[in-house]
Amino acid sequence: MLEFYVESEFKLNQLRQCRVGTHLEGLAEWLRTAGYKRRPGQLLLRGAAHFGYWAPARGVWPSDVHESAIAAFARHVPACACVHPFRGRSRYHQEGAQQLFAYLQRAGVVTTSAASPETVPPLVEQFSAWLRQHRGIRDSTLGVYVPLVREFLAAVGDDPTTYDAARVRAFILAQAEWSGRDRIKSVVNAVRMFLRFLAVAGACRAELVAAVPRIAQWKLAALPRYLDAADVERLVAVCAPTTTVGARDRAVILLLARLGLRAGDVRDLRLGDIDWARGRLRVMGKGRCETWLPLPQEAGDAVLHYLTRYRPASASDRVFLRVHAPIGPLPSSGPISKLVGRAIERAQIAAPSHGAHVLRHSAATTLLRKGVALDVIGAVLRHRCVESTACYAKVDVARLRAVAQPWPTIGGASC
Repeated sequence: MLEFYVESEFKLNQLRQCRVGTHLEGLAEWLRTAGYKRRPGQLLLRGAAHFGYWAPARGVWPSDVHESAIAAFARHVPACACVHPFRGRSRYHQEGAQQLFAYLQRAGVVTTSAASPETVPPLVEQFSAWLRQHRGIRDSTLGVYVPLVREFLAAVGDDPTTYDAARVRAFILAQAEWSGRDRIKSVVNAVRMFLRFLAVAGACRAELVAAVPRIAQWKLAALPRYLDAADVERLVAVCAPTTTVGARDRAVILLLARLGLRAGDVRDLRLGDIDWARGRLRVMGKGRCETWLPLPQEAGDAVLHYLTRYRPASASDRVFLRVHAPIGPLPSSGPISKLVGRAIERAQIAAPSHGAHVLRHSAATTLLRKGVALDVIGAVLRHRCVESTACYAKVDVARLRAVAQPWPTIGGASC
């Protein structure tokens, strides 16, 4: 497979004779499978060979490669002064070393890492398992809750029998002194959930859950940030359906704008979640709540166009994949929001925000202006509480004027 990326016999021999040369054939085969084109693959192989020269000089052999060695090599690359044929300061050299390390791990050549993993307290491990099993919490939420719970344990100790309301409140108030509104809300939610877990396990008194103070907030005080229907159509129009990126982005934006899906819903959508015969799709929302939603004709056509003409070949069953190597599922919800932001910039729309969530708000406000009832909108958005949907009523100014009462007057004069 090296011949696919390197045509010169001389350079092939150089690659094969370097310290990691016996592993470069397998790495090249993986790069080809992952969709790397010839030039990027050449640069990554060059970076792997660079690491193959650099590592032995520092006593690191292929079987001893570890994360700290990769990090040290990343620091070496920007100031590289090597004299071997594969020297260089390109970012591809750092990535090539990382891809080599990942390949050696997959091949079983590297079985351990010199970087010792951070010890996770048993209570945190049990809490994480409980959230996954009984609360249906996703890893993205765990990534927020777990560090906050660890801070809580560091402050109040890891013996739940010693917890009392004063210590819990003191921790929350100390955090509130320097945290922003969003972070302190996460702290409150994480601590409350952790105490609830301890109470269920019988490790602390159930009354402690009520000791967590609430953060002052004014519900329905702000208007939802959304795009007008005309701007949404402009957003769809800037995605060229004749390119891989455009076909994918257009399908994603239509799902977000027509069904009000979250970015994570689109990222996690699988081929088996689309029922083409009945024109519907399955969404696994928060708390592992499964919902079937109707698939609009326009959105369905865009998804089918992407799947049949532009979706890269992959063993993954995710609907939407990366368009650049390594080909595979989107790693997080971030790329979904970023592609929406790029489309907003291309369309030159003055949007209140540049993420995927603005299209969820836009879908709700569009439905409301078409006369759809709030409870139906809540069902489409999969809201558990009617108050979550009620905020959209404020954007229908015409209806609000119809129900608004005149300002009271005293003695014929307005107050």
